[in-house]
Amino acid sequence: MTADLAGLLVLPLALLLDRLLSEPPERIHPVVWMGGLAVCAERFLRFCFACPARLPQEAPAAGPAARRERTAGMLAGLAVACPWTLGAWMLGSFAGGLGASAGMLAASLCAWLCMAPESLTRHALRVQEPLRRGDLAGARQALSAIVGRETASLDEAGIARACIESVAENLADGVLATLFWSMAGWIALGAPGACAMPVLHRAANTLDAMWGKKNGRYRHFGTFAARLDDALGFVPARLSLPAIATAALLLPGTCAGRALDEGWTFRHAHESPNSAWSEAPFAGALALRLGGPAVYQGVPVSHPWLGWGRPHASWRDVAFSLRLMWTATVLAMIASAIAMGLG
Repeated sequence: MTADLAGLLVLPLALLLDRLLSEPPERIHPVVWMGGLAVCAERFLRFCFACPARLPQEAPAAGPAARRERTAGMLAGLAVACPWTLGAWMLGSFAGGLGASAGMLAASLCAWLCMAPESLTRHALRVQEPLRRGDLAGARQALSAIVGRETASLDEAGIARACIESVAENLADGVLATLFWSMAGWIALGAPGACAMPVLHRAANTLDAMWGKKNGRYRHFGTFAARLDDALGFVPARLSLPAIATAALLLPGTCAGRALDEGWTFRHAHESPNSAWSEAPFAGALALRLGGPAVYQGVPVSHPWLGWGRPHASWRDVAFSLRLMWTATVLAMIASAIAMGLG
């Protein structure tokens, strides 16, 4: 197999593996192991820097205490991200030394383990099905598995909106970013880069999910993880806007013009530098208004509204969001695979 053909096949194979196998069981899933290592690293580095974990409601530290927490968080983040990235690089180097086919398989394996559109679909369907039956309690329980906000007070429209926002955000964080970094790593560094770069992004995204909370416990400790995740997600998030708009152009029942218009208008309308780049075009494509106030661990957060559409989403909008997510995924995969084949 030639290197060009190998590059062309990396991402289609990864997406096929995800479609057929979804995610590995939790007991052997590398991302779960990352999380376990992160728990140990946090405990150890907090002990070393004398910055014990506070309750989320407590006021954040200031002065020397804040600096100690930021340093501990940075070292803990490096202690998690570096071994996994180095291990993926070594896997790619070893496989690449065996030939183009082995390098392709290693890169596909890493991409498959780092992206999860099939798992995202299954989680969203677990919300959609009880919502369709009018079982709001079941829908809230299913939704709590994929969002960090409190779900107990959400009505039907709030449940549907939260689910769609999760689909949009995870499309950028969990799918398009993996495709982008696999492509960039392969073009720049071959199989080692295509293995290491998506793993580095997945580690940063996992740490941000665990530590990137703006509360007393993680306001300073999670600074490094949040900024690393923002940096690695910067380009993929911005590429998500044209990907989603193009997908809406091909998908009946959605509007590409609104996706592009509202996606661009509301691209900065979020406290996160990357989130609105995927959520806003989803709002436009589905003629919805997403975002808005939410409650996290008892603390109200006034997220801005995204889009000019209707606020009353339903289970049908969840179904459309999944079709939009898969269409954008396939389009991005094709574009990335062509670039890898030509690169």
